[in-house]
Amino acid sequence: MNRRDFMKFGALSLSPILVKYLNDWTTETAENNFDIEILSDAGVGHVLWESKDYAWGENLTTQCLIVGGGIAGLSAAYQLRSEDFLLCELSDYLGGSSSANAHKDQYFAQGAHYDLAYPAYYGKEVLKMLYDLNVIDRHPTKEEWVFVDKHYLIASERESITYDKGTFRKDVLPEGKMKQQFEALLRPFVGKMPMPTTLIDPAFHDLNTLTFRAFLEQKLTLDANFIAAIDYGMIDDWGATSSMISALAGIHYYTCRPYFDENPELFSPPQGNAYFAQKIISQLPQERLLANRLVRAIEKNEQGFEVTVIDVKKKQQFKIQTTKIVYAAHKHALKYIYPTGYDLFKNNQYAPWVVINIVLNQNTLEKVYWQNECLSGNPNFMGFVDSAAQFQSLTTRRTLTAYYCLEPKLRNDLLEIDQKAPALVEQTIEAIEEILKQPIRKKIEKVYLKVMGHAMPIPQPNFLLQNPNARTQQTGIAYAGVDSGRLPLFFEAADSGLQAARLLQKLG
Repeated sequence: MNRRDFMKFGALSLSPILVKYLNDWTTETAENNFDIEILSDAGVGHVLWESKDYAWGENLTTQCLIVGGGIAGLSAAYQLRSEDFLLCELSDYLGGSSSANAHKDQYFAQGAHYDLAYPAYYGKEVLKMLYDLNVIDRHPTKEEWVFVDKHYLIASERESITYDKGTFRKDVLPEGKMKQQFEALLRPFVGKMPMPTTLIDPAFHDLNTLTFRAFLEQKLTLDANFIAAIDYGMIDDWGATSSMISALAGIHYYTCRPYFDENPELFSPPQGNAYFAQKIISQLPQERLLANRLVRAIEKNEQGFEVTVIDVKKKQQFKIQTTKIVYAAHKHALKYIYPTGYDLFKNNQYAPWVVINIVLNQNTLEKVYWQNECLSGNPNFMGFVDSAAQFQSLTTRRTLTAYYCLEPKLRNDLLEIDQKAPALVEQTIEAIEEILKQPIRKKIEKVYLKVMGHAMPIPQPNFLLQNPNARTQQTGIAYAGVDSGRLPLFFEAADSGLQAARLLQKLG
């Protein structure tokens, strides 16, 4: 796939920043002669300020406007694919945090990058959509849905390894009596933590009112090392430690599949969850998908809603008159776009993420691990994925994709990412070399760095199980996306979009 074909999936609408990395960063005075390309949405504020002087273009009308082209917005569009709708997305790719990029013959994820086989008791609407898209099929003997493209499965012996203070082990949680007690405590919840989380039995809803750490401390005595291992998993999937996320979220992490007794198949294409976005997009009317469109304001009127939109590429603004809206974009922006809806989400907290793709000029035939967990050094460093453990035909290169999850208070630091990038990349190279036990610096061809200031909502106590669409019948607007009271997972995002669209369909 060439760069031009790929752009709809792989780059932000705002121009990338190129940083020439040619400096001495180590005591060995190593020369790092490669480019760092930075993708960030930090320039949105500038676009908003500048757009007030844009000329007005032709206005549009539609029955339903979908705001946001992530997995939730695309799933809503899939539900409405035979109806009159428009979808507006700021970026010039669709997929949201399920994004990817390309470098010559390499294809790599820049966000969510895998999923696992789905138990048969998961929500039927998403399962049906994925089945109809030829993504999954029923397992011939087990009560689960498995992936059709078997070449993208990660071999169990190459799935992961954990590096902790100079030593390696198989799992993030250290073996021993504490792990046995921990699993014994959580085992009764297996089979009772479905997706979407809206299907969780009310008998377990009280787990949403306290933190995971508080729940564990009521039942177990755990040492600091074991808690650190738990926190690593919570940060990796939920964006915060066990002291911040709800017990319901923590328990769901360990018991939403039969992890204790089985090894559900792991699906990770090189492009990560952009694979799912592309499958959905392929079944949608392309002329209704409007990328590079920033929704600036939503106003209620007698006919429904008048929406002001900025065409970022053409530097124009225009109006869309619509009867109904699926709002699937980040909810923190409602404060400015549609203040009436902001109160529903004003307590949301978001974890910022930075993804660093290090493209090497040669592949390897050595045994490597797909996920390389790291519990040492920078607590924000969530390890890296090695493309050499994935299926990607006709490539001579290898991409190491590192992930950083930051505390919300550090979000503003990302506004200066162009200055901070070289040091962060250097830190990442050193960490990867320590884990791989071999140098990579001289093999680096290019580095891609993506910044997501509001990458995922943190499922704090009382975040899950909300119903922001209780008044959709009166308002004509339905909210979708994982920041509408869902766990930050693909299945949750897809279900939220399908359900939001179904609600609006009932309005006629």
